[in-house]
Amino acid sequence: MKIVHDVFPAFVGVAQPDLVPTLQDLHSAPITVGAYQVTKARIVVTDEVVMVAVDGNEGPMIIFRERYTEHHKSNVKTEDSYILTDTGKMLAYKKDENCGCGSRLRSWNPYRHVYSDQDPTE
Repeated sequence: MKIVHDVFPAFVGVAQPDLVPTLQDLHSAPITVGAYQVTKARIVVTDEVVMVAVDGNEGPMIIFRERYTEHHKSNVKTEDSYILTDTGKMLAYKKDENCGCGSRLRSWNPYRHVYSDQDPTE
């Protein structure tokens, strides 16, 4: 699994298919009317899936995880990057300029459950 993008803290906008004509018409902050906004989130994009995590009562909690077909990463961190999932859901996300202080997401390691199919003892 290759990490493509990891942003924290982030604004994330999530929309159902066909809410907007194109991905670039979706905005994370201010949020596009009809879309759902997640604030103080951590978004991790691998070469296969996108994950959105937030702080929960028991610690970091993944609230969205799906495979995707398109990813458009912005080179400017204050501008939205875009994802289109296999099911047609659209995500727009960008860095929140706040520090994210006090969040357990800062130290959360979403990669620790990545296992190799190779036996290291062989």
